[in-house]
Amino acid sequence: MLMTSGLIGATGRAAAQSGAKLEKVEILLDWKPLPTYAGFFLARQIGAFERRGLEVSFAEAQGALSAMAKIADGSPYWIGSSSGIATVLGRSRGLPIKSLAVYYPKTPTVIYSRSEDRIAHPRDLYGKTLGIVPGSINAEEFRALVAANKLDASRIKVVPVDWDTFALIDKKVDALMDYDEMAPSELIADGRRITMIRLSDFGVRAYSLNLIVNDAAWADPDRRAIAEKIDDAVQEGYNLVNERPIEAANHFAQLFPRIAPRYIDRSMVTVSQQLSGPPTGIQTRAGWAATIMTLEALNLLAKPVAVDEVAIFN
Repeated sequence: MLMTSGLIGATGRAAAQSGAKLEKVEILLDWKPLPTYAGFFLARQIGAFERRGLEVSFAEAQGALSAMAKIADGSPYWIGSSSGIATVLGRSRGLPIKSLAVYYPKTPTVIYSRSEDRIAHPRDLYGKTLGIVPGSINAEEFRALVAANKLDASRIKVVPVDWDTFALIDKKVDALMDYDEMAPSELIADGRRITMIRLSDFGVRAYSLNLIVNDAAWADPDRRAIAEKIDDAVQEGYNLVNERPIEAANHFAQLFPRIAPRYIDRSMVTVSQQLSGPPTGIQTRAGWAATIMTLEALNLLAKPVAVDEVAIFN
């Protein structure tokens, strides 16, 4: 049963009164505290970590590839979020990481543009300028879109941009890439009219947001036990988002009052629609096989990888 606001406070008081020493652990998130990661933050707010004996803090990385590399390094971060594509790419390069749970069974990445420009299909990008953040997972996702739709990439101008929407608003580019619930939802919440091309609707089959763990940490019985508790607690947080997105949005808005409430409301509903399950966090061999096949077709893998090398199935 999911908790109400009153029970959240009661849980925190009960944990404090118990006097039990909590195990401290820092979880690395691959981007800023936005509704995408609500399952993590709400798990802490509703006491899901505390009830499992954990005191959790969060750190931020600059994208899925960065988070994957830091967790592979194993110090100081050994568990956190990434994307399915980044996880497979890292494993193919011999990096010691595996997926413990998948929250987004398909990529939420979109190419978004001003509605008046009528860019509604991948081929509408011909003759246009697309902005992609250098070093981001978007570059590989765009290559996947090009391959899946047999596009002539030479007819699309790709330029580097920063992690914001100014290039699109100022008409320096015709389109940008991001998760549906991030910049696109923010623009819509601000009243701007945009059109989105969902990569998952055009042949890009790949797992996205997931929880990954360092191999050495997983091999250690104590840290494996912590990882399993984190998995369970985050699932509880995302179940709240999945089943009661409006309540989840209200709690998230209290945690981050500087983020526009209209954006949080819209974004949280989008996140709830993208989640796997119920229960959330389910990963399958078929889902990972499709992700691997997508990257194999692009010749992006440093070496072949098997599903069991990429994910942990309990």
